[in-house]
Amino acid sequence: MDRLRSVAWFLRPLAIIHHLGRKSRRRYRTPVVAFRTAEGFVIPMTYGRDVDWARNLVAAGGGELERLGQNFAVRNPRIVGDAVAGPRLPPVIGRALVAAKLPGFVLVDIAAG
Repeated sequence: MDRLRSVAWFLRPLAIIHHLGRKSRRRYRTPVVAFRTAEGFVIPMTYGRDVDWARNLVAAGGGELERLGQNFAVRNPRIVGDAVAGPRLPPVIGRALVAAKLPGFVLVDIAAG
């Protein structure tokens, strides 16, 4: 995990989610795969629907996503299924991720300003 975190900031589609613990209020950084959309990002939930980073983002109403050396304040995180996420993903990747029957996806919007 530490190796992935050290390179995720500059390899597409890897990214780092910065989130605040729901109970601990501690700051965390978690490597994820994030695909850019017109409104923000789609993040596949490859390790299940109960991952802490997703639950923390939803509880806080947002966080920060670091990708390719850029930081994005993200808001309005929501857990969605294939039908909502699929059309927002690049076509070939979207078909592969939908076929993989992942437990869900997190959509986030980029905060204005």
